[in-house]
Amino acid sequence: MLKKLNADKYSWILILSLFLVVVEIIFADLGFLFPALFFGFLFYYGRKHRSSGWGKAVFWIGVIGLVMTALHMIIFKLIIAALFICLVIDFIKSKRRPKRIHPSFAENPEKDKGHVTIVPTLLKNKWFGSQETPRENYEWQDIDIQTGIGDTLIDLSHTILPKSESVIFIRHVAGRVRILVPYGVEAALRLSVVVGQADFFDHRVPRLLNESLAFQTDGYNQAEQKVKIVISAVAGSLEVRRK
Repeated sequence: MLKKLNADKYSWILILSLFLVVVEIIFADLGFLFPALFFGFLFYYGRKHRSSGWGKAVFWIGVIGLVMTALHMIIFKLIIAALFICLVIDFIKSKRRPKRIHPSFAENPEKDKGHVTIVPTLLKNKWFGSQETPRENYEWQDIDIQTGIGDTLIDLSHTILPKSESVIFIRHVAGRVRILVPYGVEAALRLSVVVGQADFFDHRVPRLLNESLAFQTDGYNQAEQKVKIVISAVAGSLEVRRK
C-alpha cells in the first residue's frame, strides 16, 4: 500500500495543488469589492435619476453589473468547489476499482457503404478513472489514448504481438502507467513529463522535473517483435517491467 502511494505521490501533489488553488479562489480573492462598489454606485445614481433616459441606462447597467458580480462571487465559486470535490471522489474510486475494458471483435466487422471497417479499440480516452487491458487473451492493436486523471495498466502477456514494431502512445494529466512486457519482446521508451518518476526494467529514475528521456533495450533494433512506448504526462509515474 505504501509503495503504491509512493508511486502516485506526484498525482496527489497535483490534487493538493488544485485544492490550494480552490481555497485561494474562494477565501482569498477580494477582487470583487471594487466592481461591487462601482456597480452599486451606478445602481444608486441611476435610481435617483430614473426620470431621465441617461439615469435609466445607468440604473440598468448597475443592476446587470451587480448580478454578474454576485454570480461571480457565489455560483461560480460553488461550481468550482463542486467540480473539485467530484474530481477527488472519482480519483479515489478509480484507485480502488480500476475499470477493465473487454473489447469484442466480431467475425464480420460492421462496414458502411464506403467499405470502411469499424474496429473496436482496446482502451478508451477518459477524463477520470482507471482502465486496463483484458486479463484473458485478446487480439493486439496499437494503442493511442488520452487520459485525464487515473491509472492505466497494459499487460502484453495476454496477446501475441506481430513480428514488427508495435506502438503504445499515451498522453495523460496525472496518474500511474504500468506496462508489462513479456520476455523475448524488446522495448523502447520515449518519455516526456513535467514532474514524476520512471522505472524502465532495471533502470530507475526516482525524480523527474520537466524532463524528456529515451531508453531502449539492447536488442531493440534487431528484434522482430518489439514495442515502442511513447508517454507524455504532466504528473505521475511510469513503470515498464517484465512479466
